[in-house]
Amino acid sequence: MRPGRQSQPYHEGVSIHARFFWFASLLVLGCASGCVERELVVQTTPPGARVYVDGVDQGVASPEGLRVPFEHYGTREVVARLAGHTPARRLVEVEAPWWQVFPIGLAPDVLWPGTIKDEHPVRLELAPREPPPAASELEARAREAEGLR
Repeated sequence: MRPGRQSQPYHEGVSIHARFFWFASLLVLGCASGCVERELVVQTTPPGARVYVDGVDQGVASPEGLRVPFEHYGTREVVARLAGHTPARRLVEVEAPWWQVFPIGLAPDVLWPGTIKDEHPVRLELAPREPPPAASELEARAREAEGLR
């Protein structure tokens, strides 16, 4: 070694520069990591229905739809209720896209620098409820039934 020059310190064979590089890389990777926003977008006809997903009240569907975030894929029960209409119920199979299957799914969740939106549209149509029969109609049916005996 030449006089006045010191060697770089080594710790178990790894230089300070290499450690700094790996530390900085992990820090940048952690700050730049993205995420996936998973949502059911529930639209009802007519709009204004109260929406339940897996039995939990999620709010009222606007004409643009109600956005319901979720974490895990699978089968969801979506129910919509509106006064004067028959409730609509639908089992929705929410399948993971190819880029969310292990091990590929780690890239969008951890390595991708932005936000990815994974939206699953759900449409429910509520039929108007038939009004109850008038009293005179009920009486006519009762008389007709008596005549059949």
